[in-house]
Amino acid sequence: MVKTEVKKISSSKRELKITLPKEQVDTIREDQANRVRKEVELPGFRKGRAPLGMVKKRYASLIEAYTLEHALERSLIEAAEQENIEILGSPEAKEVDFDEEGNLVSQIEVETFPEIELKKYKGLELTRDIYVVTDKLVDENIKQLLKEHAIVTAIDGPVEEGHQLTVDMQELDETGVPIIGRKYDDVSFVVGEGRFDKDIELQLVGAKIGETKRVEKVYPEDFPQQEYAGKKELYDITVKTISKEEIPELTDEFVEELGDGSLKTVDDLKKRIRENLEQRYKLESESRLEEELIQKLLEENPFDVPRTMIDNYLDNMIKNARIKNPDLKEEDLRKHYEANAETMVKWFYLTKRISEEEKIEVTDEDIDKFLQENIEDEKKRELIKANKHQVQHLKDDLFYDKVKNFLFENSEIKENEIVLD
Repeated sequence: MVKTEVKKISSSKRELKITLPKEQVDTIREDQANRVRKEVELPGFRKGRAPLGMVKKRYASLIEAYTLEHALERSLIEAAEQENIEILGSPEAKEVDFDEEGNLVSQIEVETFPEIELKKYKGLELTRDIYVVTDKLVDENIKQLLKEHAIVTAIDGPVEEGHQLTVDMQELDETGVPIIGRKYDDVSFVVGEGRFDKDIELQLVGAKIGETKRVEKVYPEDFPQQEYAGKKELYDITVKTISKEEIPELTDEFVEELGDGSLKTVDDLKKRIRENLEQRYKLESESRLEEELIQKLLEENPFDVPRTMIDNYLDNMIKNARIKNPDLKEEDLRKHYEANAETMVKWFYLTKRISEEEKIEVTDEDIDKFLQENIEDEKKRELIKANKHQVQHLKDDLFYDKVKNFLFENSEIKENEIVLD
């Protein structure tokens, strides 16, 4: 039996000082000597038949390496069992030596499941944003919808304000020489809208397809960005396409042409857009509230998690993402998920620890109730219940909702009204 001294480094790291008795080390050494004997072939002897003493002498260093490897492995296994520590990853020994009595003494730092000391998870102060959808926002969304259904007509004549242009632009120096690296192809904008640059846009009025027009942009002396103040820019702009959008009128006929049988009138459309906006912003509000809950809980109940857990989480996220889209690069996905990985792993274990403290669990009755309330077809309900994977997935979702709702119910949530103009 090994002797173990445990030192707590953090909530998920332990330093083990393990002493494996000489008797066990000698037994392992003898086993490894016999192992080497079976593997080697010495002159004058058939494989595995050489005298053990000769093998020990000739292969002493190999036998000792095998002995140390297996002795460390056995030390760690026995220590973990005795101390009830579940080891994660593949730890390496920091120090290994034999003491004066021939016992093997090793010092190993291991990662294990986090030990979470709950400090504060009730009475948190949170803020729920209440978004107010205005008529103005509804109207803006309708304008965008009309624009999406606009009919685009190519124009043969000269550019007018309101026309949609596609142009190539070459920036010039003050003497009119093209600046290398300052050529921009297929730039699109509506003349006069100012989304590109209104001064430049309006100078193109009158130009025709294929025509190159030289325009200039002069920045005022009091321009906020000092590097541009008083500066003049020159461009040669070639008009490639000219078109005009014809925006449809908002009528009951337009609404019916959208193809949604439940929409008949303009009022129906406005009501639907308002409902969609309210639902979208409600989900955004709940998402922000949940993010604030997670952040504050982790601040109030600090603990660390092993890197092994974070890497496993990242590996699973990357695997799932690439199943959906094989063209995604693993390096890009890892960068994308890395920042959030530690938070999500901590959140998982914190909810688990809170559920233990508050005895929150999901019962078969909870699952039955959810299926009854959300799935009308009895056959579908039975198929789900017969699928262990689906049942477990549903159980995980219900568990998370239970813990989250418990935390919200035991928090102080104030409302913050935001009017969406």
